[in-house]
Amino acid sequence: MRSQIKKAAIGIGIFSIILCSFAIYTQLLENVSESLDDVRYLLILKTTKIKRGDIVSIQGHTPQYAGEHIFTKRVVGLPGDQIIRNKTHLTLKAQNGAFAITFPLLTQSKEGHPLTPLSLEVVPQGHVFVTGDHLRSFDSRYEEFGLVKKEKIYGKALLKW
Repeated sequence: MRSQIKKAAIGIGIFSIILCSFAIYTQLLENVSESLDDVRYLLILKTTKIKRGDIVSIQGHTPQYAGEHIFTKRVVGLPGDQIIRNKTHLTLKAQNGAFAITFPLLTQSKEGHPLTPLSLEVVPQGHVFVTGDHLRSFDSRYEEFGLVKKEKIYGKALLKW
């Protein structure tokens, strides 16, 4: 009987350690913005390995007009990618030339704040270019939001629903 209790206690202990470890490196977020299409909740895994297309949790980034809160955006540009602007569009061209994505530019936010197209020509080291899934997203296309420092990315979405 004692050995069974001992085994059960060890099992519970191991389960608790695994659960605590998982909790330390994950975060459950409600997507309160309209930034991502059809995504209401995200389970974020803390990581520094971010690639193009990942949905990320951005914390500590303080864009103009929005203040500091948690953002969820999609990474579309990496260091070395070229940024090309004209009056109505911004194009992000991959450093290796594999693709180019064009985004429309707005002149003002939905709250009526003026928006200035991003003036950089290349995504610098240590930064990423993020966007929302819809065209009216407040994101890296604009100086007021800007590029996001990699150190401000908590992690990437492991699950979304």
